[in-house]
Amino acid sequence: MSPAPADVADKSKVDRYAEGWTGLMDLVRNGHSWSGNERNRFFLNDTKGGFHQASRLGGFDFPDDGRGMAVVDWDQDGDLDLWFRNRTAPRLRLMRNRVADGTPSLAVRLEGTRSNRNGIGAVVEVVTATAGPRLVRSVRAGDLFLSQSSKWLHFGLGDAGPVTEATVLWPGGTRESFTGLTGGGRFVLKEGTGVAAPWQAKAKRTATLLDAGTSPTVPVDDGTARILLPNRVPMPSVTYRDAAAQALDLRPEGKPRLLVLWSSGCPHCRKELRDLAEAAATIRAAGLDVLALSVDGPNGPADDTSDTYRLIDRLQFPFPWGFLDGGSTARVHQFQSALFDRTPADSVPLALLLDEAGRAVALHRGPFAVADVLGEWQAIKGADARQLYHLAPPLAGTWFTNPLAPAHVEAFMARRVAGPRE
Repeated sequence: MSPAPADVADKSKVDRYAEGWTGLMDLVRNGHSWSGNERNRFFLNDTKGGFHQASRLGGFDFPDDGRGMAVVDWDQDGDLDLWFRNRTAPRLRLMRNRVADGTPSLAVRLEGTRSNRNGIGAVVEVVTATAGPRLVRSVRAGDLFLSQSSKWLHFGLGDAGPVTEATVLWPGGTRESFTGLTGGGRFVLKEGTGVAAPWQAKAKRTATLLDAGTSPTVPVDDGTARILLPNRVPMPSVTYRDAAAQALDLRPEGKPRLLVLWSSGCPHCRKELRDLAEAAATIRAAGLDVLALSVDGPNGPADDTSDTYRLIDRLQFPFPWGFLDGGSTARVHQFQSALFDRTPADSVPLALLLDEAGRAVALHRGPFAVADVLGEWQAIKGADARQLYHLAPPLAGTWFTNPLAPAHVEAFMARRVAGPRE
């Protein structure tokens, strides 16, 4: 048996690598931790070549799933503060340095003229009156993991005495000395001037601060959501049995439709069905149809479907209805998992607003109001791809990217959701 060609072998490696990342992201989206739920760590340099774990004493041992950190004198009081970026809530955390030991510091910002504007790559050494340790910093374009700290260079002076000068090795290779610096100040070093220019903030920064060792109250996610999708998304294969036990497929019928998943044992579901029945004339006047599929039955919330039939009869439900099959329930869950970072466990009611081609354009988890659905459809029905894209964000703003082409959306969903599509 001859070995596989190199390009085939390389493609296999790429495919396995991509599959690994897909599996990893699926775990993370469903609540697993990048860091194995390890609490944050803080190590203290003892200046003798060793480090000591001081996470609790420093107030850093949060259970956050941290992804990035930036160092900056945020409150401009002469010491360095930390911003944390987390994958879990709170997404941002500010740790303000409140250690007031009375020792001065010096902050400088470079301004290149012949070199690049921000002096990226420059090395600065501050010279003091005493022959203590060298005080050297460099300007970097990005540091730490996926992070960019301030371009201000901070020098803790301690007992090093007055500052005599600062020397800058600019990225172009020239070396320049600057005078006029004093401890406790902030200065701009402009290439070619040789004299430090004092800098004064226009306004002090403010922020709501967290005391070390405390955590904010995180609201409980009740699983409800009202989401306008930024693209028209093809639905997976959905099969169901109608009231006469006839097996059917969910197929586009040339008109928009509200697909509602429900259970007879769910109080919210019973209310939604009643509201839909009472608003039938308004719904039809808006050009919408409704298909209500119960998830009751074998392996569903309720094995006995007699309550399902009784509820439909009592409401004189005027729209088509039936029972969703188990495989389709799993595909609807996969459909949501492909679209969102976090997808709650299967729950009802779940309503999907579908356009004339059977593509999802909006989604409601939990209780919904018929008026909201009708309002969404009025906003969506005449929208082109770009207009739909700008309707989706829940906050005021504008996308800086363009919507995906329909073929890309189709290909993405085909990879992520099991089951054939017509």
